[in-house]
Amino acid sequence: MLKIIRITFYIVLSLFLLDIFDLFLTKIEFLKAIIYYGILILPIPLLIMEFKANRNLSEPILRKAIPILTIIGLIYLNPLKILFNIATWKTQTVKLINENKGNHKVEFQMKDIGALGYAKRNAEVYYLTKYFYLVLSENYDERNFFGTDWKRIDKNINEIGLK
Repeated sequence: MLKIIRITFYIVLSLFLLDIFDLFLTKIEFLKAIIYYGILILPIPLLIMEFKANRNLSEPILRKAIPILTIIGLIYLNPLKILFNIATWKTQTVKLINENKGNHKVEFQMKDIGALGYAKRNAEVYYLTKYFYLVLSENYDERNFFGTDWKRIDKNINEIGLK
């Protein structure tokens, strides 16, 4: 049981860190919610089980240190901010597409942030699949995309469903 929780925790932790730093994102809100709720819940039972399983304190300290550091980091980040950050970025408009690589695009994206409205960004993204993508740049500058490789399409997607 301890091994299953440990493996699950490390997978959730790695996906959480990739999402926080905008390296690997998903459009599946349910998956993102599982990752964010998992990172809030899993460190405490894992830490308790690590101490119960290894009464000898000379056992690998790293097994106990990672959940402790995770709990400290979550307290620093504020769990409420983490819970309010569960919404995913949704594509409103595909502005440019790379003619050589159809998965490489420049998109206008929005994210629902509750009562504060919507967060907006222009991002250069590379889709690994339909639902998983990498953000290459959030600083869209049209001068960087002049040339023969990029084609302006301005295709309206409207994943949020705004009128």
